[in-house]
Amino acid sequence: MKESILNKFKADLQDKKIAIWGFGKEGTSTLQFIQNNNIKCKELAILDTRDIDIDGIKKLNDVNELNEYDLIFKSPGIVVDDNVNKEKLTSQTEEFIKILSKQIIGITGTKGKSTTTTLTYTILKKYFPNTVLVGNIGIPCFNAINEIDENTNIVFELSCHQLEFVKYSPHIAVILNFYQEHLDHYKTFENYIKAKLNINKFQKPDDIFIFGENCKPYINSKTKNNICINDYIDGRTITINNDKIEIHKDDTHLIGEHNLFDIAISYYICREIYKISNEDFKSALKQFKGLPHRLEYVTTKDDVLYYDDSVSTIGETTIEALKALKNVNTLILGGMDRKIDYSNLEDFILQQESLENIILMYDTGKRIFSELQNKNELQNDKKNQNNNKSDNKKNCYLVEDLEEAVKKAKEVTKKNTICLLSPAAASYGFFKNFEERGDKFKEYVFEL
Repeated sequence: MKESILNKFKADLQDKKIAIWGFGKEGTSTLQFIQNNNIKCKELAILDTRDIDIDGIKKLNDVNELNEYDLIFKSPGIVVDDNVNKEKLTSQTEEFIKILSKQIIGITGTKGKSTTTTLTYTILKKYFPNTVLVGNIGIPCFNAINEIDENTNIVFELSCHQLEFVKYSPHIAVILNFYQEHLDHYKTFENYIKAKLNINKFQKPDDIFIFGENCKPYINSKTKNNICINDYIDGRTITINNDKIEIHKDDTHLIGEHNLFDIAISYYICREIYKISNEDFKSALKQFKGLPHRLEYVTTKDDVLYYDDSVSTIGETTIEALKALKNVNTLILGGMDRKIDYSNLEDFILQQESLENIILMYDTGKRIFSELQNKNELQNDKKNQNNNKSDNKKNCYLVEDLEEAVKKAKEVTKKNTICLLSPAAASYGFFKNFEERGDKFKEYVFEL
């Protein structure tokens, strides 16, 4: 059966002139897939900023050369030049969904998609061993083709970049939420949402579409099965048709009320679609430890608890982190400036009485530092006018980098409280990715 799946991909690519645009993890995976499976292309070329020298592969030097090819495999994140023929664009994601749509659970959203995808995969894998995990989680989908047959369940984490130009949608599509993100790439929030909505745009009437409450204003779905998961959540109870499940805090290692939403998505898929019992779902949920760099406890040093939430790249996730941990005394913020609005985060920070120290670093740190200073003064002026004796003025520290931020946190954080890294900004330009940023944070903490 696996051979028949592979043959469908071969038939789609055979005897074509193929260009690979971008030679990172996914571009390398595409080339390996073509070569390892002996797919006979008329011509194979690579366009990349680096100097690529591979026997039998033509090196392209200009985007205009791409139009000479039948298919252009674009890597995620590359901004498409207006001179490139978009009709020729494809990707691993496009080809994968085109051929395997009926077997795919596709999950996207600004935040929570890695946790929801991995949780769903973990539970399904326990009870349906013929299940694979691919996509934005760090596994190029072509890497898994040789593991897949007609009965394989495919859990696919999808980023906006992977979805931007696709013309096919998965059988089960999930959008968790929309928040301002990647505006450096998309320029407007509307363009960003448009890319995400491709996960549902090409669904057929009998497909299934699951989404969060804040997606509602943007959705125009043609499927019959449209599920707003918030309608099924009441406190810590999830009710689907005649099934009801209570998720108590000791039923899961996931910290924070926001994770109940992610659990509800997984529960709907596992219970309603795959008929996993409540008892089996809870058992697998209890075993799921969560992912690194997501409200991850690091260690306790000098009676201060350190938490790594490096995955946070927008203000909303930092707000959820502060709600989840409660006793945060020091917050470390800042990273690459993508021009997103931080006003809600700043207002929330100023309301937190236990949060006394804000350590700000890098580009967004400088911007938030300035905005917080102005708001902090205004807030205290307003309190004084109201004869309010409470003073919730914050200590704002502007530092050069993460190492200095950790050293400052050691100086200022009260004993028996929490120091939290939740940057609310992208890591790029300062770290390879959020994982490296989180690992560096841990390293600096252990060096204290």
